[in-house]
Amino acid sequence: MRDSKKDFDPKPIKNVLQDIVGQKSLKKGVQNIRICNAWGEIVGQNIIQYTDEVKFSHNILYVTLHSAPLKMELSYRLESLTNRLNEHIGATVIQKIVLR
Repeated sequence: MRDSKKDFDPKPIKNVLQDIVGQKSLKKGVQNIRICNAWGEIVGQNIIQYTDEVKFSHNILYVTLHSAPLKMELSYRLESLTNRLNEHIGATVIQKIVLR
């Protein structure tokens, strides 16, 4: 009989979590959540209170706002917002922002 304690190689919890999150099925979902959360971190609390929904699909960030003047103001800064969000995330994943 083998002693299982001798074959056990402990790993730091950080490495175990990275292995779990790094799985293809989870990686996409975690990335979507990070991208949607980045919207709030970049635009700030004042704009978040007018944001109804943030969704990310096929490299496009869809943001639903319930303020027409704010939507118009943000439409002039879409390229800047896209660059800031990609920089915050650390990768060029957002190619376009659609305001609804």
